[in-house]
Amino acid sequence: MTSVVLVHGTGVREDGYTSLFTLVSRQLARLDRDLTLVPCFWGEEHGARLHLSGASLPTRPREDVRLASWSLLDADPLAELRLLAEEDERGAGAYVPPRALTPVEELSPLLADLAEDPAVRQAAQAHGLLPEDVAEAAREVGEALAELLRETTAQVTTVRQVTARAVVASALAAADPRWDAAGASLDGRGVEELLGAVLRALNEPGAALGVVSDVTRPVWLPFWRGTEWAASWRVRRSRTKLSAQAAPPIGDILRYQARGEGLRRHIREAVEQAAPPVVLLAHSLGGIACVDLLATEDLGDRVRALVTVGSQAPFLYELDALHSLSVGDPLPASFPRHWINVYDPRDPLAHVAAPVFGADRVRDVAVDTRRPLLRAHSAYWDHAPLYRALERELFGA
Repeated sequence: MTSVVLVHGTGVREDGYTSLFTLVSRQLARLDRDLTLVPCFWGEEHGARLHLSGASLPTRPREDVRLASWSLLDADPLAELRLLAEEDERGAGAYVPPRALTPVEELSPLLADLAEDPAVRQAAQAHGLLPEDVAEAAREVGEALAELLRETTAQVTTVRQVTARAVVASALAAADPRWDAAGASLDGRGVEELLGAVLRALNEPGAALGVVSDVTRPVWLPFWRGTEWAASWRVRRSRTKLSAQAAPPIGDILRYQARGEGLRRHIREAVEQAAPPVVLLAHSLGGIACVDLLATEDLGDRVRALVTVGSQAPFLYELDALHSLSVGDPLPASFPRHWINVYDPRDPLAHVAAPVFGADRVRDVAVDTRRPLLRAHSAYWDHAPLYRALERELFGA
């Protein structure tokens, strides 16, 4: 008989582990092998929670509808231009008063010289942007104008303001890669100063300098009703509840990095209580803890094999953030010789181990759960090929 110790991953609590254990039990039973599934539920004792009921969370901020459009401009700097183009399509055939220049004809040369405007350069550089960021943004927006709004019926002042916001949003996007993951460091005042300089360079000196002007209310109103703003509103309204819900998946990782010895001890006790030989079947954070345990303690007399599923252990090792081993350290001789690392290439939290630890110490097994992104990270347990792969690797079937 072989004992399979099921070590769950981050964010799992009692109800979830009960469902997981039942599912894995049924799948293993189909293999018709002499296997006993042994529980190793650590989420309650060693998982994270808000011990002070969210006392660290700030009070809810004042609502600011103007940020609705800017949140979507961060995602797509040309979003308002596209909305204006859709308005033009719906109003096709509308009368347009004669004008010497169309908005595109008026703005194109101004955009071409925008990066050389002294006020724009000064405002950009004062907030950490480069002239090249503005030049690239102006080029991109100019091309979009020519493509989307060549025959626009919108008022020229509306097109100027929408164009200015597109330039600022595009410039921030161009600068983002030089900063951290949160992007270029501009607060609302910095954005408005840069926006004001761009508006004046585009011959719109009297425009409101806020993120959203009343003149363009028909343009930004759909943004306010957009799903991202609605989601943002829900987050602000229910931050304590949502933070409590988010604490397990995120907090478990942070807590393990700070105080992982309890979880590793919990796994060792489960191994010691199981009838040998033992196969450790570990998901996600559970796999990290198992690698750390087996790399620091000799359990070779009991643990026959390690099976990690959707594991980040190789990634942490490469970051030099794995508790048990520094980059360049080999797996110890006591580490199980039979380590199988199962991953779905679509799972953003799964990593391959053989290129990191050596093909002679671990075998990577790819599966295709046919689920996207984070869904793939939890889809392994219902994936029959996973269990066939385990049977093949462990029993040579």
